[in-house]
Amino acid sequence: MRIRQFLPIYVAAIGLLAGCAEANKEPNGATGQSSAPADRQSKPPGDGSRAWEPDDAMQRAERALKAASDSDVRPELVDTASAFVASGVDKKHTAHGDRPYLLSITCDTDGIGELTLTLSRGDQEQAYAIECGDREADQFNIPAGKPFTARVDPVRNGTGLILWRLDTIARDAVDGCDDDIDGCDS
Repeated sequence: MRIRQFLPIYVAAIGLLAGCAEANKEPNGATGQSSAPADRQSKPPGDGSRAWEPDDAMQRAERALKAASDSDVRPELVDTASAFVASGVDKKHTAHGDRPYLLSITCDTDGIGELTLTLSRGDQEQAYAIECGDREADQFNIPAGKPFTARVDPVRNGTGLILWRLDTIARDAVDGCDDDIDGCDS
């Protein structure tokens, strides 16, 4: 008997929900609100281009790392990771062995044009601007030997990600400055 009493309320509730869904539809059939949770929705950038999405950003960053790698350098992967712009990066690497190291780093953000990468070893320190959203990652040569640190300061309220990869490469594959921590005169 209880099912019969509840049935009219159940049917009315379904009809009400269906009516609300119809009222929320736009003429093209799309709904007026995103199905993503409110804390995951991105606001569109001010220039009217696409909204920043983490999955798309990671794919673009991975393509930038891949575009920067050159088959002539014969890289051997040492380490790779990603970080949120709001967290930054502060990673110490041992740099042992006799092969030079190649650090490739890129960023993809929502409205942040560049980040600062600081490479340090002992008393030596060098800062570099990393352009976010470039199609090719920035690369830095670091000789083997003493440990070094790669740091990108966090942007506290920033939205975006940083993706980096550290490889060893053949000595004859070093292109440009052979020690981007010490710096080279141009």
